[in-house]
Amino acid sequence: MIGYTVPGMSWRRIPVRGLAIVVVAGMALTATPAPAATPSEVKRSNQVFTIVNNVRANHDLVKLKKNPCLQRFANKRAEYLANTQNTSLPHSNLPTIQQKCGVGWVGENLVYGPFGSKQMVNKWMNSPGHRANILHRPFRITGVAARRGGGYWWVAQVFGRKG
Repeated sequence: MIGYTVPGMSWRRIPVRGLAIVVVAGMALTATPAPAATPSEVKRSNQVFTIVNNVRANHDLVKLKKNPCLQRFANKRAEYLANTQNTSLPHSNLPTIQQKCGVGWVGENLVYGPFGSKQMVNKWMNSPGHRANILHRPFRITGVAARRGGGYWWVAQVFGRKG
């Protein structure tokens, strides 16, 4: 019920135009506005954001700041997952996010299920790839989105670092 950046690997860095990115095969995604989230979806997104930042603080890492561009991609991915109920959790096209948002590092965590926010973050922390994204020191910015669909919560978190 969870997907992460590079299955079976903590990190794979490949230089692109002098920058390093996390490479993932995935579907193309553009940064167009997604439908507005409901109040409960906004609340769930904010809870996940806070919990992830608390985990980072507990590991002596800087807290992530919200980024509008990464937020648009997180919104689109969560909306897509909730609408299609695609349990294979296909990842976004991370090089596209890198280019559109001007980030040098990018990663993505996805999760779905009937769980609460804390349990969702715990699932990520118990998965090597997700944990690597949450605890990746260079990440400084993020977007988090939660959507409800098919009786489940679908959460997407996109991580990045400018430059």
